[in-house]
Amino acid sequence: MSHVQNADTAILFIHGILGKPDYFNPFLPLVPAGWTVKNILLKGHGGSVRDLAAASMAEWKQQVHEALSHLRADHAHVYIAAHSMGTLFAIREAIDAPVDGLFLLNVPLKIHVRLQLLKTVWRIFRGTVPADDPRMLAAQNACGVTQDPHIWRYLGWIPQYLALFGEISRTRKMVSHLTASCQAYLSMQDEMVSPAAGRILEQNACVRVQYLPVSGHFYYAPEELQLLQKEFCEMVNAS
Repeated sequence: MSHVQNADTAILFIHGILGKPDYFNPFLPLVPAGWTVKNILLKGHGGSVRDLAAASMAEWKQQVHEALSHLRADHAHVYIAAHSMGTLFAIREAIDAPVDGLFLLNVPLKIHVRLQLLKTVWRIFRGTVPADDPRMLAAQNACGVTQDPHIWRYLGWIPQYLALFGEISRTRKMVSHLTASCQAYLSMQDEMVSPAAGRILEQNACVRVQYLPVSGHFYYAPEELQLLQKEFCEMVNAS
């Protein structure tokens, strides 16, 4: 964590399942110099397949809750930026206690698995990601778990994914209670999140949804990444 002495404002970054804090590298330099920054690493991430299997949804939620509690205790204003599963935690926390703003990427309130995702997962597992495929490379670079040649060890992730589906269902029902200002972005070419999630978010007047026509779950087209960075800057500089 980058803790700024006497900072008035803090921001928490929350990555998704299998992700890592580096995912937010395009946004970290845009945070005002006087802010405290916490870029959390969820338990089991940054390690092995077995490490992730040993972690739980309850532990991840508790980590996020504790991080936010600490930030709220020392700062008058708190923002959250999150991707994928991390957005579910962000929404829940923002409902339970006030935050000043949410910046959410690919909110998984509706799931659809495209064939491209299965191809990407297989290529990453085999170590055969093409050097000229920016989408697969982005997925590979976003992965925060070391690959394991023993495919059966991935079966240990089943409880985590079942818990994730349960969290999606619960969050879907909670969105209407969100009162914090929220900017949400959904990629039209997302390999696992359906753009139909936008219809759920748009039912809440506090949420502004934008659709990214070319981007995927991990990959952002250059012009769309520029848009995200611009709007992130506008959010943090409007505080």
